[in-house]
Amino acid sequence: MKAEKEALTDIQHGKEGITIVVPVYNRAEVVGKTLESILRQTWRPLSVVLVDNNSTDTTAEVLRAWVPEAEKAGIDVKVLSEEREGASAARNRGLREVTTEYVMFFDSDDIMAPEHVERAMKGFLTHPDAEIVGWTTERIFLDGHRRRLVFSDRNVKWRCLFNGMMATQRYAARTELVRRVGGWNESSLAWDDIELGTRLLAQNPKVVALKGPVTVEVVAQECSITGLRFSESPERREHTIELIEKNMPGRRYRHWVNLRRMLLAGCYAREGAMEDARRFRAYALAKERCPFYRLLMRMAYHYTAAGGRGAALILRPLY
Repeated sequence: MKAEKEALTDIQHGKEGITIVVPVYNRAEVVGKTLESILRQTWRPLSVVLVDNNSTDTTAEVLRAWVPEAEKAGIDVKVLSEEREGASAARNRGLREVTTEYVMFFDSDDIMAPEHVERAMKGFLTHPDAEIVGWTTERIFLDGHRRRLVFSDRNVKWRCLFNGMMATQRYAARTELVRRVGGWNESSLAWDDIELGTRLLAQNPKVVALKGPVTVEVVAQECSITGLRFSESPERREHTIELIEKNMPGRRYRHWVNLRRMLLAGCYAREGAMEDARRFRAYALAKERCPFYRLLMRMAYHYTAAGGRGAALILRPLY
């Protein structure tokens, strides 16, 4: 207990610390709620890097106007700009400014409870060998219904690929780990968090799932950059899957990636984009040589196309 208290004192006096990196693009109307939730954080010291990703509305003005209030509350803030397209480019710009041991990426339309950062830092304190600590979030959909998105420290690579467990709002990491794998891949314009997650987890880091109440609300927006339908800009998700395949070498993981391809094809079919569904289904089958897994993929496709959910969970014992 004494060692834990001394470690906590070290963190609170700045020997260690955490930075929240928030990319922002045309969120002038909603980013205020996110900033307010950061302002209410109970943890100090706290650093925040806000990166305006070439917004065309008044986002930059909103960010700059928030700085005096945040600094008055004891938060160190930097407001930067990044003209290259994509949240990954903006996050990398912010990552270059991070000087703390830990980093937390967050989106500009989501909300964190006041104890959220403190919870993450105490997670690292309690588990000093942890390189990633994660938590369950709650997603609020456009129609108002809610769904919990569970973070687990078991089957982490599978959960990352099929359940998006390493989504931006669901974990914090050692800054050195994120830099070691090269940061965010700026060519990935959809599912970029899954792509980074596969590279982080390929390092076999110590991952800890924090228990307790939900402290992050993920708020769906009609103007989502990646769209609300899988068949919108399909080339973006398909490109990211190609990147992920390179991140997960080995025969076992190739089977996983091919199943991920087939599930995406099934989503296209469910949405009525049959040309893309047939095209990507044929590609996924061509990539898979094992007859057994090809059979499973066909089953997953038809189940998903018909409106079924959770095919990856059903098939997990067979992979």
